[in-house]
Amino acid sequence: MSALAEKLKSESAVDRDAYEKVRKLGQQRLMQYGFPTLKTEEWKYTSLRLIEKREIGDRQGQVSPLPEFPLEATVLHFDHGRLVTSPDGLPAGLSLNPMSPDAIASKDYDAIYGQQSAAFAWLNLARFQEAWKLTVSGEQKLILAITTSPEFNGEAFPRLHIELAPNASLELIEYHRDEGEGLVSVASEIELGQGGRMQHAIRRDNHESVWVQRTDVTVGRDADYRVVAFDQGGRLTRHDLTVRLEQSGAHGEIDGLVVIDGSKHVDWHTEIVHATGHTESRETFRMLADDNSVGVFNGRIHIYEDADDSHSDLNTANLLLSDSARVNIKPELEIYSEEVTASHGATIGQLDDKSVFYMQSRGLSESEAMALLKFGFAAEPLEQMGAEVMREWLLTELRAVL
Repeated sequence: MSALAEKLKSESAVDRDAYEKVRKLGQQRLMQYGFPTLKTEEWKYTSLRLIEKREIGDRQGQVSPLPEFPLEATVLHFDHGRLVTSPDGLPAGLSLNPMSPDAIASKDYDAIYGQQSAAFAWLNLARFQEAWKLTVSGEQKLILAITTSPEFNGEAFPRLHIELAPNASLELIEYHRDEGEGLVSVASEIELGQGGRMQHAIRRDNHESVWVQRTDVTVGRDADYRVVAFDQGGRLTRHDLTVRLEQSGAHGEIDGLVVIDGSKHVDWHTEIVHATGHTESRETFRMLADDNSVGVFNGRIHIYEDADDSHSDLNTANLLLSDSARVNIKPELEIYSEEVTASHGATIGQLDDKSVFYMQSRGLSESEAMALLKFGFAAEPLEQMGAEVMREWLLTELRAVL
């Protein structure tokens, strides 16, 4: 058991309610495995020293206001880990209810989470206060906002399961904004039924909190899941995203962009699992790191034995915008089937001085030339968003940042 696990252990150990059994499992695993260190392979570029030094309090603050969003959609707002919008009165085709204790307890979390590298997922399981299940049928648009206030220095453990019925379609904007200096551990599960379609945009802009998120996606027969993430990070941000292509005809795509500066640290670990044959996936991930910021990307493609006729491509390209910025990347292919196609590519570089000079010769200032080149490099992952309104919103956000 690590000192950090002991520090974050609930004084009451386990809240006495209907979720007590599953919380005990999370607490036991957390105490058994402890938290990762720099010797843990999946965490070797991300130190938890910041949270070891930080005093976690109990200040929450007022509910954070939300910005204007680009589409008319149902809004679910989690502030400081608790649902603050009413689960009632949702449009036809959307249903939000507390997850039953039996439904949570029936899951094999040892198989899903693993051991030490998933410590924050175990922490969420041990400490969550609310667990919600959202069921989706028909065609729906939804905004899921997770926020903290400037006064926040406590802990937040939101937990949500999203289930798409067969042939359902969902456009989802997941919006994260941290303004505090506490600890946020998010656990979410997404399940696409046969023929389901999901366009998933993730927009994150954090402050000083330690923000760790785990997202597990299961894609059913002939279903299509596509996620585009634009992450400006925070003092310490980590996202583990697994897309599991469970049945024949499943399709999955991940497109990610990280733009960081100052002393921000952002770590993305993604995995696409081809659990059966006749499945397809693609991933593009880009990072732009300035000042003293640190970016980490580990992308893994895992093709099971007998998953013939699986096709996958992974590409990551990264820009260092200062001499002190760092990007650590690790693309992985783990293939146990012969009749497949899989490829990966990875580059790290800097802005081309000749390109900057050429654009200056056409009348642009140096800052304008660099902003235009950075935008051209960074926009590609965001342009993969199929929903036009969401795509234009992400590109507008990128223009404002650059």
